[in-house]
Amino acid sequence: MKLGLLGYPITHSLSPKLYHDFLKTELESYDLFSYPDASGVPDLTYFSSKLDGLNITAPYKKHFIDQIEIQSELVKKIGAVNTLAFLKNGSVVGRNTDVIAVVEILQRFLTRHPKLKICLIGDGVMANITKLVAVDLDIPLVQFSRKNQHDLAKLDLTTMGEDESQVLIINSCSRDYIFQGQTTGDEIFWDYNYSFLPHQNSLPSMVKSYQDGQEMLELQAKAAIKFWKEVIT
Repeated sequence: MKLGLLGYPITHSLSPKLYHDFLKTELESYDLFSYPDASGVPDLTYFSSKLDGLNITAPYKKHFIDQIEIQSELVKKIGAVNTLAFLKNGSVVGRNTDVIAVVEILQRFLTRHPKLKICLIGDGVMANITKLVAVDLDIPLVQFSRKNQHDLAKLDLTTMGEDESQVLIINSCSRDYIFQGQTTGDEIFWDYNYSFLPHQNSLPSMVKSYQDGQEMLELQAKAAIKFWKEVIT
């Protein structure tokens, strides 16, 4: 299987190692396609000529949305994909495995903390996915974003748990954002970024527990592999 990753920046990506670990000898290659501007991203024929499947990360999860086949109504509602399969008949099928990972991890949090409340930071694709899943799981959610005129550099989250809820802070912002807000120390912080040293160094002392995005990446990868094996023959 020939795979690749499209996004920017992606030099830090763990995906090549993960897919080699999961697929072993089934993986022929895993290439990185990094473009700082959308105008430089090649068309689908370029990728289909080289690959069986393509992972897509920020900022290009919506880039091909109008050019591919989407079978899931939920993915259509999300309006973004992170996994493409290039079929032998020439068609390109898109899937969003982000939502699969978010559902699994949020269900686990909810099992441990029935009175869960989400404080969501950000307003991109992953934020939209989080909101959809939270509605489906009936988890109260408060969103903080620049679009809503919040100063993300100075967030005060100390009142979020006054109703005795377990506050789960979810950071869906990209790696150019560093959380420097106020917390009580009783919150759980789930960072969608992984191997992000500014948060790894500061947040464990600011909250009850800190979880980065590596597990989510692993779940996404396993779901993507399952998808490719189902549709690529």
